[in-house]
Amino acid sequence: MALLVNEAEIQLDKIPAVGDIGTKVSLAIHDAVLAGGDATRSAADVLHGTWLGHPLHPVLTDITIGAWVLGGVCDAVGAATDSDEVRKMGDRLTEIGTAAAIPTALTGLTDFSTFPEPAAVPATIHGAMNIVNIALYGLSVWERRRGNRRRGVAYSATALGLSCISAWLGGVLVYKHRVGVDHRDDFKGPKRFTVVMGEADLPQRKPTKAEFDGKPILLFREGEDVYAIGATCSHAGGPLDEGKMDGSCVECPWHHSVFDMRDGRVVHGPATQAQPLFKARIRAGNIEIRLERP
Repeated sequence: MALLVNEAEIQLDKIPAVGDIGTKVSLAIHDAVLAGGDATRSAADVLHGTWLGHPLHPVLTDITIGAWVLGGVCDAVGAATDSDEVRKMGDRLTEIGTAAAIPTALTGLTDFSTFPEPAAVPATIHGAMNIVNIALYGLSVWERRRGNRRRGVAYSATALGLSCISAWLGGVLVYKHRVGVDHRDDFKGPKRFTVVMGEADLPQRKPTKAEFDGKPILLFREGEDVYAIGATCSHAGGPLDEGKMDGSCVECPWHHSVFDMRDGRVVHGPATQAQPLFKARIRAGNIEIRLERP
């Protein structure tokens, strides 16, 4: 079984044209979100799950897939026992899953707009399959309500099979390509104020990279105030030290997540987790930092 899975993953990498199409669609959506300004970005933040502290999409997929799976079980049991009550349960669960699929798809589409480049092929196929699944389940609900229950069950059974493949692709995205996974560096210190650079090496209002224990830290100076956060973006590992500053906020150059340097919090996604935060100060001509929050 493991060999079959590995072979399937290898075959995915051999269809780059699909990834090229998906990348163009992804960039178009992302550009539209950015062009819409704060209102559009705030809406995207809700769909990304910035307020939740982790991606919202997998939470909603549990509701959608759970209802569809239970609906399929009821369809099978209803057919085996000739029970109208169980059949009705199958119909209602199919409807619930299909209704839940709409916000699930919206969150997935929002996350699709910022997938890392190596994940282009599985992300594109995953998204395309889910569009097909929703369409088939929509047809299933339509036929069931029209009294063509056998045809409706056929549609949903086909979609449920495709959903299993799509779910596997979702696993590839998370466990192989680390989509939606925390990419922050894991800092254990310093627990006491430690010198990371000379004061003269930190110019005013210019994001500057330092290191502690081999991991990058982003420093920003405004007057006598110095702010410091982890420099590896929590969303996909982008280099925040190469990002743009706007006031006290830094924007990741890869997928444009925005973090407040003063406390490391997420101002705009797609990131959902705050950056590691350090207390920073100027002391005796040096810049010193101490870990406040990993």
